[in-house]
Amino acid sequence: MHVKTGDAVLAVAAAVLAAVYTVSAISDPGAAVWAQALLSWGFVAAFAMLTGKPRAASAALVALNTAWALVWLAAPVNLGYSLWVLAVPVATFVAGRYAGKRFALGVLAAACAWALLSPFMWTWDEQLVLFYRRGADGALTLALHWAACAVAYLLGANLAGEEAARRRAAEAKEQRLAAARVDERQAIARDIHDVLGHSLTLIKAQANAGLASGREREALQQINAAAGESLAEIRLLVRGLRESDRGFAPVVGIAELPALVQRFRDAGVQVTLDAPPIDVPPVTSLAIHRIVAEALTNAARHQVDPVVSVRVTPGQTVVVEVVSTGRVRPQPGTGVGLEGLRERAASAGGTLEAWQAGEAFTVRAELAA
Repeated sequence: MHVKTGDAVLAVAAAVLAAVYTVSAISDPGAAVWAQALLSWGFVAAFAMLTGKPRAASAALVALNTAWALVWLAAPVNLGYSLWVLAVPVATFVAGRYAGKRFALGVLAAACAWALLSPFMWTWDEQLVLFYRRGADGALTLALHWAACAVAYLLGANLAGEEAARRRAAEAKEQRLAAARVDERQAIARDIHDVLGHSLTLIKAQANAGLASGREREALQQINAAAGESLAEIRLLVRGLRESDRGFAPVVGIAELPALVQRFRDAGVQVTLDAPPIDVPPVTSLAIHRIVAEALTNAARHQVDPVVSVRVTPGQTVVVEVVSTGRVRPQPGTGVGLEGLRERAASAGGTLEAWQAGEAFTVRAELAA
């Protein structure tokens, strides 16, 4: 069994006292003296596992003191008092500190019962006749025993409570950190999806439109512009993640909606826009742009020749509504984009709904103004 350093120190000190009793038994043999010597080595073993096995150790210390008291009472001669009585408050402290409340209270009750047998509850009269303390003297001595045990238990229980509180605080902090890491990963995934998903879909639509119309050079120019804007957004996103810059601001917002819509028009998507200039917080402005971009991307990706209407209505809340009409392509979506939109709306203090009615697909968000 591995012995902890503190327990080893106490065990060595106890072994010194046990050796004294052993030498005494060798020099003046007797049944009671040898019993005390053997019990002393039991104390050494109990101290060696004091905090390693606190339940066994605390129970053993009280039991050994009870046996010591019985030997002391049964001895035909005065064996004197012993320092081993100090092990009882130690037992109640260790039980309160390490063994759990219910077990510790049991040890405390056993210690209080032992106090009735404690050698210190007995004294001698002038003729050296042993008798049990009576009256105020007995009550005071018993009260001192109980007080020592109770104070030791309370000290241990208080330390255990403080440690449990620190552990709960550490666990709560770890849970908050874990939740923050999850939120951060979701935010990163949402931003990457919004930027790359929108850009790649737009590039693909522009390439298809250029090939179909024979205007490859114009399509390449549009693709180059879209790729450059996406690269700028990605760089800003990465810089914000690396530096946590307080000056970090969204690269896009409501003001960029006309340019966004025009890029989809250039790619062959029929889009109308009704979005008057409004003054909203940056997070709401970014959310509006991302929601419109994702809705247009979904329309271009999942519908054949869609006709899209984009409307932004200011008020106590900003209402963003994107309605796309067109035959649904056979390949289904994963739902990741819509889930990201709902998270995006929630980040701006709002909600988002999406539904299909025939060939019309509607995305409607209400955001904090």
